[in-house]
Amino acid sequence: MQTEDVTYYRGWDIRPVVTTAEGGRYTAAAIVTDREGETRTLGVEGDFAGSDEAHTQALELAIAWIQRRHIVSDHYVRDG
Repeated sequence: MQTEDVTYYRGWDIRPVVTTAEGGRYTAAAIVTDREGETRTLGVEGDFAGSDEAHTQALELAIAWIQRRHIVSDHYVRDG
């Protein structure tokens, strides 16, 4: 399992987690932590031939999840 790599995006820490599966394949997940320390783990569906591909998919999933939360939050915020 690899979790050394941390990416900072819109106030969130993203830690892609890549695990070796059977047959030399890889699985992926992403651990996202907000500014208040709340953590969520997002699983990536499927398995991957290479660890780099699994890492990229985990990172992309986390960024997409954060963007959706950001858009929804902005939708409900009203000025004034």
